[in-house]
Amino acid sequence: MAPSPRQPPGVLSGLGADILDALPLSLYVVDRDLRVVAWNRAREQGPIGKPRRRVLGRPLAQALTAEGYRQVAPILRHVFATGEAHEETSETQVGGRLYHGGRLPVAHRGKVTHVLAKYDDITERRALEMQVIASDRLAFLGQLVAGVAHEIANPLAGLAGCAEALASLALQHPEPAVRQEAESFRDLVRSEMARCERLVKSLLESARPKPGEAADVAETVRAVLRLLERHPAFARVKVVSGMPEALPPAQIDPDSLRQVVLAVAVNAGRAMKGSGTLRIRAGRTSSRLFLELADSGPGVPRAVRPHIFEPFFTTSPGEGSGLGLAIARSLLRRAGGDIVLLPPRARGARFRVELRRARKRP
Repeated sequence: MAPSPRQPPGVLSGLGADILDALPLSLYVVDRDLRVVAWNRAREQGPIGKPRRRVLGRPLAQALTAEGYRQVAPILRHVFATGEAHEETSETQVGGRLYHGGRLPVAHRGKVTHVLAKYDDITERRALEMQVIASDRLAFLGQLVAGVAHEIANPLAGLAGCAEALASLALQHPEPAVRQEAESFRDLVRSEMARCERLVKSLLESARPKPGEAADVAETVRAVLRLLERHPAFARVKVVSGMPEALPPAQIDPDSLRQVVLAVAVNAGRAMKGSGTLRIRAGRTSSRLFLELADSGPGVPRAVRPHIFEPFFTTSPGEGSGLGLAIARSLLRRAGGDIVLLPPRARGARFRVELRRARKRP
């Protein structure tokens, strides 16, 4: 059989090369000197893809990134030495995609002459799995929140009544200083009870979001920044906000959008340990709006990225419940939007909040 014109002589050619190209996997084959002898079409695509004419017959170190080669070379040598296949149980994230890898020995006359390395793109599969898990957990969470909030409302009302009664008795005291102190405590109790009632109301409303409302994105961001001024996670954090003029409203109720922005911002403040810079900017396309929040913290570790939107997942057990980002994504998706973790830059984490533009009223 004549060699395939796509590859130089002396490497996998003809039908064998066509079969590798037809497989829905990214794969290559190396010989015992770790030189590339096959490189299928899928390896030419994507953020780290290279044309096969530039890699065939050359050392694998020239075909992969320096970090990728450092990770894979010992595994390939182990497969050559032992003849045992190696399947990765961990996933690597490249260019925002998730891959599951394996290395298979290719033997000729009882000796391993080549190793086939394959990488399966499991991004969509894992996303569907996570959506099913998250939907189940959030459905249960919604029922739990509604029930707890309803039950809390009754004792809150009773506590408020008792506090008023105690205050009335204390205000009858003959000493003016005692009456003044009683008044002060009564006002404090009223204020805290009102805050608890607002939280309960917010929990109930989060289980049944209000459709059809529109939010002023710039005003919502300003409101969140006012809340963050006294938040302990923002003690020494500088916030740089850039809101374009005349930004159209978003198709989401203001309270939900405020909760989303607050959750992402507070996570950023905690990641920066209370000192750093948080940058918030907004923009729009023909049909969508977006908010981007970028911090100067340590960033999101690669192993953690696939899990950050899972309910109850947290990297700081002592500080958070692990529900902030999960609820934020749920609120956004119900409104036709979404939130994604953008690929890292030099330092820090970047989240993009995507929103639908509000429909014009007839």
